[in-house]
Formats: sequence, structure tokens, C-alpha cells
Amino acid sequence: MNIYRKVGLSGLLGLGLMVSCDVMDTKPFETYSEELVWSSKEMVDAFVIQTYPNTLGYFSGGSASWESLTPNGAQCDQVQNRINSYATETGLDAYTDYGFGRFSVQRRCNMILEKVAESTVLTELQKKELIGEGYFLRGALYFDMTRKMGRFVPIDRVLSPDDSEAFKTPLTASVEESYQLVMSDLDKAVEGLPETSDEGRANKYAALALRSRAALQAYAYTKDGKYLEVAINSANEVINSGAYTLTDNYGGMFSSDQAPSDKEIILARYYLDKDASVGSFEEMILALPNLAGDDVALGSADGTSDPAIKILGGWAEYWPTQDLVDQYLVVDEKTGDAKTWYETSQYKENVEALPAENLSVGSIEKFKRFDGEIRNLPTANDLITGRTDYPLFKQVGKLKNNSNRTITDIMYNNRDKRMDATIIRDKSDFWGITMGLNLGGNASQGVRTKEDGGWYTTTTGYYWRKNMVKGEPNVFVDTKINFHYVIARLGEMYMNLAEAYLLKGDVAKAVEMLNVTRMQHGGLPASKASTLDEAWTDYMRERRVEMAYENGDIYFSYLRWGKYGGACNYGRASGDVIKDLNAPVYKIGISSDRKSFCVGQLTLLNSWNRNFTTRRYLFPIPQGAIDKRAADGIVDKQNEGW
Repeated sequence: MNIYRKVGLSGLLGLGLMVSCDVMDTKPFETYSEELVWSSKEMVDAFVIQTYPNTLGYFSGGSASWESLTPNGAQCDQVQNRINSYATETGLDAYTDYGFGRFSVQRRCNMILEKVAESTVLTELQKKELIGEGYFLRGALYFDMTRKMGRFVPIDRVLSPDDSEAFKTPLTASVEESYQLVMSDLDKAVEGLPETSDEGRANKYAALALRSRAALQAYAYTKDGKYLEVAINSANEVINSGAYTLTDNYGGMFSSDQAPSDKEIILARYYLDKDASVGSFEEMILALPNLAGDDVALGSADGTSDPAIKILGGWAEYWPTQDLVDQYLVVDEKTGDAKTWYETSQYKENVEALPAENLSVGSIEKFKRFDGEIRNLPTANDLITGRTDYPLFKQVGKLKNNSNRTITDIMYNNRDKRMDATIIRDKSDFWGITMGLNLGGNASQGVRTKEDGGWYTTTTGYYWRKNMVKGEPNVFVDTKINFHYVIARLGEMYMNLAEAYLLKGDVAKAVEMLNVTRMQHGGLPASKASTLDEAWTDYMRERRVEMAYENGDIYFSYLRWGKYGGACNYGRASGDVIKDLNAPVYKIGISSDRKSFCVGQLTLLNSWNRNFTTRRYLFPIPQGAIDKRAADGIVDKQNEGW
């Protein structure tokens, strides 16, 4: 824990920054003398640091909700009776606001740029670095608005009440213009920022990392080839600096007390336990199951029930899917090749496929709980879907008579190492508890009052592990924890290079780049892809597992891939409906004896209802803002389709 305290005292963004400046969060800036706020390096630092949450906050957090818009994740909650209404598009309309304007934050960024330049107490080097930081923060702010809405109102100076015309600034005319402003600010940030910084504050390499990310998104939406060079050059500069190295502890980078010192992390956002608790983070409170002792007592199918389970007191409603699990390759026990789990020799030699059309309620197993209540595999809900354009069940099987293995062993052993660092599956060890996710298991679907799960227990057969931090002695909503979000890291730079090289048609170089994380983090043999289509398949798989559950990376990656079209979207045209965002996701059920299983659609609460229409390549400019600005004589054009 010491490193968090050390970092906090050095001025990290987060909470409890500098007592003398707390009032700036609760009262208007204008109530303070400018001479006071800009009177010393310490005061300027405090103002700059307190600008981070409202800029980089959009790149740190929301991992569970963003992932549930992709095939990697799902939201399904029987307590609140809800699924993700944005994934279905039933909760989206022209009035949806993904952060329009943010004028107060733009003002803070502009104040940094102007007041630092005017300062008489700062050295020229301090001015250069702080102005670089101001451009970084404003560039990040512009980038987030652009990647979500495409256009924004660019305010590039501190306005006064007399600036009547400036208050009528129009939206950027196009996505192209928006990205020009984004890249201009990030370019200046790269030039001004130092090469090293305190943890939690931007340096040159953080700016380069964000610029590489922004350049890929810009290319997808503008098709301007200059952005590919920016993406490549920025990522290479980070890699070649030697300042960062890929970690040997992928899971610990997100969850361990030692993570802040991990040399792969370029930029992170840190929270101290005096100000943060489990309930502060959706990745904790809304992904951690609630497994009280009374619910699981004697309830484990294999005797793993443990009173220690009482430490899990979350309100989980977000789950990893079988779709994501399928992306983690398995090393074939005979050939040593990396394959999907159902294509390996160990699977084919031990498992007999069963016809999915013959399934009925409980046809795989009817399990009697300790209280006499029956749990079925499959359940009645598992057999009801509105998506008949996809198979209701993708795989159904049982062990062959001569097999001495288990389904769990065959499916999950010899996997990509990142799977167990990201996901809790049947027989996972989690904080000293053996998690039974088979039928009747101590953490399984239906272990509580609802047969289909979703009562703070899994609906897919999996839980998230990534970004979990163990509290002491228990883990409840008010348990104090140190926590951090990884905003930028070296692994992404290799992903960005692979994508950019694929777009340039350089298959060999792209495969070389994707193999870096595949082998180092995943422990897998190298990809042998030799064609452009094969390389895209391996790259998209690699990004989905490398960057899973990281602040929305996979959702925005899917938007790019849809814009590219072709091999990135099942041969569809650029800008067409993104197939993977328009498809139901899948769950797994494993029998109590772990000898049978089925992989079927997640259907509970109509979870099969996932829709992606092409208007969602950009969220709307909120109609309420358009109407309000129109009353002042400002005419804004709505995004297409809204």
C-alpha cells in the first residue's frame, strides 16, 4: 500500500489532493483572487491536477458498461430487471447526451494555457511543461468528444462575460476538422511535456500514446492516410524510448498492490483508500458477486462450499461472455499449436457432440439443491429467443465413456494466460476461494434464489477478475480500497502498430507486432498468419483479449473495424452494420459432475435483443443542446440518423 500513499502525496489526480485547494472543487473559481491561484508552482500544480478527473476521467472507468456493448460482455440483472439498453438501442434517442460541450472543463484547460504563459513566478522550463500539460488535457477532452459525437464546440480561450459572439461558437464543421484540433493539441503536448513525470501525471510518452490511439480513430473516420503514419510513429517512439517494458504479471498490472510501479504502465489514475471504497467503482461493486454464507451453505455440487465466501458482498450485474472466452486460444496437447478450445485434440478425443435440437428443460441435468429445489440445465429461459438468425445453442457435448477428464479441465487448461487474469471461470481460485460455476457450484448461476442467475450471481457462467482489488477483511460496498485505472500502457502500442500495418497492407510487420503481446502476455506460440484476412482475424482476436475490459477500448475498436469493413466486418462494406455488435451473446452451462455442457444464447430478460444501426458510429449531438443553441441563433446540424 505504501506506493499509493507515496504517489498520493506527490500530487496524483484522484481524491484528497491538496487540502489548501479543496475549496476549488466546491466554489466558483471566480471567488478567488487570480494572484492566489497562480501565485506559486504548488498552487498551479494543484489547479492542473484537479483538471485531470474531468478530462482523463473519460478514459478511466466504465469498463464493465462499455464492455457490455460488445460481444465481450453483458449486463443482465434480475434485481433491477434490466439489461444494457444502449446495446439494444432501445435506450438511445436524439436527446442522449454523451458529454456535449463540457465548457467548464474547456475553460479550465484554457486557463492553464493562458495563465501559465502570463506567469511571473514560473521558470521558462516550468511554463513549457505546464503548457504542454494543458494541451494534453484539452487534447484528451477534444478527443473524447470527437470519438463519441464527431463534432464539438471548440473554445480555445478563456471567455469573459463580454465575449457575446464567442459564446455563439458553432460546432466543428466535420469530423475531419474535429480531429485536426485534437491532433494539434496532442502535437503541442508531445513537444512541451517532459519525458518523466510523477505517477498519474502526463509526460511526453503519455501524449504519444494518446496520439497513437487518436490517430487510428481519426483514420477510421476520415480515411486520411497521414494518420496512419502518426499512429505508427507515435507508438514506435514510445516503444523505442526504452522507458517502458512489457510486464511479466499481466493480471497484477490491474489488480496488484504493486501495479503502480509496473514498468508497462505509461499513465494511470490512482485512488487512495481514505477516499475510495468498493462502491466507488463499477468494476468492483457491479462485477463482484454477492455470495452470502446462507445462500451457498451445503450448496456446492463438489463440496467446495466455504464459510469464507461471506467476504463477497458485491451487486454484480456485468458478466464476461462465452464469446470472449472463445477468443482465448488453447495450446493443443499433441501439436503445440494454438487453437480454439473446441478444435483441439484434447477436446475432440474426449468429448462427444450432442444434437442441440433435442434439448429441453433439464435434459442435460436436473440438479436438486440442498433445500430440495430443482435447478435445470438448460433452463426454460435458455430455450426462448427472438434471434432465430443465430443458433440457439452453439455447442452441446458430453464426455466420452472412456474419458477420465472433466469438461472444465478440457476447456480451460493450457489457455492463453490472460484468460485467468481477466475472467473467473469454473474451478478458478479467487482470493483463496475455489469458485464452482458448474451446476450447483458455490458461485454458480442459480445458487441464490433465481434459477437463471442475475441475483448478483452470474448469468453467463463467468465473472470478471480484471480490475478486482481485495479489501480487508471483507469486500462490501463501503470497504475502503486503493484502486487504479490503467489509462495507457505499452501493450496497446503494439496493438496500434499491428492495426496500422494491416491498414497499410504490411502483413509480416503486423503479425510481428501482434505476436509481441500474444507471446509475452498470453504465453502462446506465434501466429502463423500469412494472408491479410488471416492476419486481421488473429489481430482482432489479440486485441479483444489483450485490451478486454479496459475503459471501452474494445467498443471503440469495433467502431473502427466497422468503418474499415472487409475482413474487419465479415466482408461487409465500410460503414455497414457491425455484425458482432448486432448479435446475441452466449453463455455456458456445465453439469454438476462436469461431464456435460451446453453453450447457448444468453436469453434472460430478452438479452438476445442486441442491435447496432449505422447511426451509432456517432452518438447524437443532444437535441436539447441543439434546441437551446437555436434559441440563441446558433444553427447546429444533427448527426446522421438521429
